[in-house]
Amino acid sequence: MSTDSSPPSSPGSFLPNKRMDTNRLRLKLAPFRLEKIIDYEPGGLHPVHLGDLFGDGGRYRVIHKLGNGGFATVWLCRDTEAGETTKYVALKILMADASTADCPDLRVNDVKAWHSASQDSDDGAESICLPLDQFVIHGPNGDHLCFVYPVLGPKVSHGSFRASPDVDKISRTACLRTVMAVAFLHSHGICHGDITASNILHRVSGLDGLDEDEVLRVLGLPEQNPVHKGTAEGHDEPGAPKYLVYPVKWLNVDLQYISQQPCVIDFGESFEVSRRPEGLGTPGSYRAPELMLDGAAGLGSDLWALGCTLFEIRTGRKLFSAFMDEDDEYLLDMIEILGKMPEPWWSTTWKERKEFFEDEADEHGRAVSLHPERKTSEGKRDGYTVSVHPSVAEGAQSLKDKLAPGVWYLDIDFPDDNDHRDISQMEIDVFADLLGQFLKWDPHQRISAKAALDHEWFRL
Repeated sequence: MSTDSSPPSSPGSFLPNKRMDTNRLRLKLAPFRLEKIIDYEPGGLHPVHLGDLFGDGGRYRVIHKLGNGGFATVWLCRDTEAGETTKYVALKILMADASTADCPDLRVNDVKAWHSASQDSDDGAESICLPLDQFVIHGPNGDHLCFVYPVLGPKVSHGSFRASPDVDKISRTACLRTVMAVAFLHSHGICHGDITASNILHRVSGLDGLDEDEVLRVLGLPEQNPVHKGTAEGHDEPGAPKYLVYPVKWLNVDLQYISQQPCVIDFGESFEVSRRPEGLGTPGSYRAPELMLDGAAGLGSDLWALGCTLFEIRTGRKLFSAFMDEDDEYLLDMIEILGKMPEPWWSTTWKERKEFFEDEADEHGRAVSLHPERKTSEGKRDGYTVSVHPSVAEGAQSLKDKLAPGVWYLDIDFPDDNDHRDISQMEIDVFADLLGQFLKWDPHQRISAKAALDHEWFRL
């Protein structure tokens, strides 16, 4: 393996995707919170092991895993050239197929240049994760573009500071900083394209200066999931690692190492407003209706996703959800909350609408369901008794109804740490007004990020 700085032109094994049969690689343990083993193939991910060295002269040594996404893995590394004081960084390694000369992730370099040239020291870019270094890895699966970033921690929406008496203020401030970051991008003609709660993380502080053993005591020792081929132990595939590494469990980390400051990450779906893509990989919970129905991306779709993200940061819950993660389900949820969608979407574009709603709205302008019996009522759904968690706003018909269950911090890995807080009716009224301005059906009518900064909710 070499690097340079030039951009490139046990229990039963788990089988999450049939494509694994092409290389017969398997994981010995559960695949949850890990990248897909099938992505270690030509054009895919670069195999990484603890202790590996990357960058010029092997500058960055891998000591833990921070996370993974659809097109990259992110690793905690020690910067071995930092001098007497130890320094830690995050190394993002893109898939080879994503490491092109026009890779959207490279747009973060423009953001860094704009921020450096700005006369305003707090212009919103302070809340964007800016690169410290970049280089290319030449590996068995291809050439991989790598970015070195500051180390970031858990999602802001996880409620790391849930025990703080100021948790409500902390979450509103995180929302404000997120809106400032988006306003900065939009002012320079850039859409983030993937504004989600998973891409708003807390900054980390206090790791620099600690030796590696101390850092691992703080973050927990890395856990490995062995990779094997067929029924044999291990494998000899050069393009796949010997094991995958589970990422840091941030809810186990002492808060003294987690900053309240949020940071926007991941420019992998970003684009210039003047050069809109044909489609976006935005997750369903954050996809604007024009993305679903017309494939139209732009400032408006960013603003819709921003509204959904603010809701999630403040409440710990998703605003729109779908059991099957299908567009029709999300659209149904939107209509129940926002009312009948405009033409031609209602009568022409969304052809499946006629399966769910009558043509005409009721006297209040709300869509009339053709299947009202499907809605949960008194613990019943389609004749079966159901158990609905109190965090779910069952029967919600407005943004205020969606906010009514309050704040719920839920975590599958830590069910005993689930936490609930009420939101005052006064805040519900004000916040619902802000969200409503982000969630207009017409993308041209949505409030801009810059204008949203003056909203009353940020002054509570």
